[in-house]
Amino acid sequence: MSRNRMMGFEAKARSRLVVFGVSLALLILAGAILQTSAFGRLTHIGAVPDIMLCIVLCISYFNGRYHGAIVGIAAGALIETMASSGIVLLPLFYMIFGYMAGHYARAIQPKRLIPYLFYLMFALFLRAGLTILYACLTYQNIHLLQILLHAVLPEMLATAIAGICLYFPLMLFCKKSKSLKFDLHNFFANL
Repeated sequence: MSRNRMMGFEAKARSRLVVFGVSLALLILAGAILQTSAFGRLTHIGAVPDIMLCIVLCISYFNGRYHGAIVGIAAGALIETMASSGIVLLPLFYMIFGYMAGHYARAIQPKRLIPYLFYLMFALFLRAGLTILYACLTYQNIHLLQILLHAVLPEMLATAIAGICLYFPLMLFCKKSKSLKFDLHNFFANL
């Protein structure tokens, strides 16, 4: 193959990387804005849904563990900078969760709603544990039952509803980005 033709393939791969990265960045930014501003004002359920958890879960479920880890750390860092409580655990939590969810989701073919709901349920319980950890680190005198009833369960319910509602739009986003997707592991190995 000629050198010019190979350089053309490399340029095309790099342009796909840029388009894919920008589209993921815009998705993460839109999710962060929704989570911190739009859903922050809705107090009907009593908690703000964790939109970023749903985004990280869908990206890792459909695109794999490397994408899930990268989106997870970016989403966690963005949420912590926008609405920080002083304790920074979300980037690590989202990164590990995105990697693990993508790792175990690669065995599921075809990608359907029912397995996603099991992943979402597992994610909700992990996020509930993180919320309890945040409460224990933030407040000195905590009542576990009160935290469960007034913070953890409403947040789980709101996130479950948001995760179910966002499944189909995020699935379409991931399928659309499949034409832009390439293997991140091989790309970074060649640098």
